[in-house]
Amino acid sequence: MFIGQYFQKVDEKNRIIIPSKFRNELSFGAIITLGYDKCLSIYTQEEWVKLQNKLLELSENKSDYRRHVRAIASSATECSVDSHGRVLIPSTLLNTIGISKDVVMVGNLDHVEIWSKEAWIEYYSKSVESFDELSERFEK
Repeated sequence: MFIGQYFQKVDEKNRIIIPSKFRNELSFGAIITLGYDKCLSIYTQEEWVKLQNKLLELSENKSDYRRHVRAIASSATECSVDSHGRVLIPSTLLNTIGISKDVVMVGNLDHVEIWSKEAWIEYYSKSVESFDELSERFEK
């Protein structure tokens, strides 16, 4: 399980240090791809398979489905944590979501998200402001 938020920097070679609390689960290989809300998502191999299976259950007859799956699959790339705890992020992914230097790595239970610092602060502030209202919507 991935939880917490960690402020990091992208180095000159497009590498980010993975927080030590995330490293063990990601050290067996991971997949990085576009995430929702203008972030990147890193999945363990196991969670990636679960996501693939969910996507494969959707109707391929719908153009929105095809567009969505193509965006996720075509941007996905395998990554690994190096001996210094870093992972290389393809520049195409960084450019797509507007990350240049400062990032926040966010644990989102079954995966890790990478946000530009500015985007995360704005998103998180809005989420905190509406926290009670949102929680009422999702009660069973």
